[in-house]
Amino acid sequence: MEKEGYSWKVQLTFVVTGVLVGLLVTAQFRSAIPASSYPYDEYKIQQDLIKSYTDDQAVLKNKILNLRKQIDDKQKQSGASIQKNNLDALEQLKQEIGLASTNGSGANITLNDSPFAQRADNLGNDQFLVQAADLRDVVNLMFSAQAQAVAINDQRVIASTPISSVGNTILVNNTHVLPPFTISVIGDQGLLLQRLNDPTSLPDLEKRVKNQKIEFSFQPLANLVVPVFNGDFLLKYVQAANNTPS
Repeated sequence: MEKEGYSWKVQLTFVVTGVLVGLLVTAQFRSAIPASSYPYDEYKIQQDLIKSYTDDQAVLKNKILNLRKQIDDKQKQSGASIQKNNLDALEQLKQEIGLASTNGSGANITLNDSPFAQRADNLGNDQFLVQAADLRDVVNLMFSAQAQAVAINDQRVIASTPISSVGNTILVNNTHVLPPFTISVIGDQGLLLQRLNDPTSLPDLEKRVKNQKIEFSFQPLANLVVPVFNGDFLLKYVQAANNTPS
């Protein structure tokens, strides 16, 4: 009898497990977006998603701008009662995290697709097109050269900035950017140019430039302005501090 009870429990366990697995698989199939069998249909879906996402971003950016204006107004109202050194520290901190525009000497870097390629006609990864990975490589190189501020097509790049792509559409701060891509960098001009002139710094990019697959150039500038960060802040694993005394 004991063996029969044990066998009955094992069978019940398998049945319940099978039902749960079936429900999970069914839910996954129902929530999955049906993939089109035609590349054009997939490309159209991507474009529709990008448009919807861009519209949402525009609304969020307007809210962010309004909130920043309120913050600036409050700072002006309380500025008279705050010591100057605190204001200077606050301004420095805002520049470091991208909440204030930065100006100074540095370099302008230009990346562009090959003149033999049309971005709109290419549905996949193409060596003749500037990729999001190329922009990330250049930005990382500049920050490794102690750049103070970086922007791509006037989109300020900070630590949390996503540089990604959907098909051949490149997004910076979840904003659609188009070639030619201008990367403005403020920092030690000598060190920046040294890294950019080193062919071993960006070997894949250097190879494609030599083969005339993409265009890459840079020039030093004495007075550059990198705008304020206008993306959204994604905060993870943040919770309010417990101020209750223990």
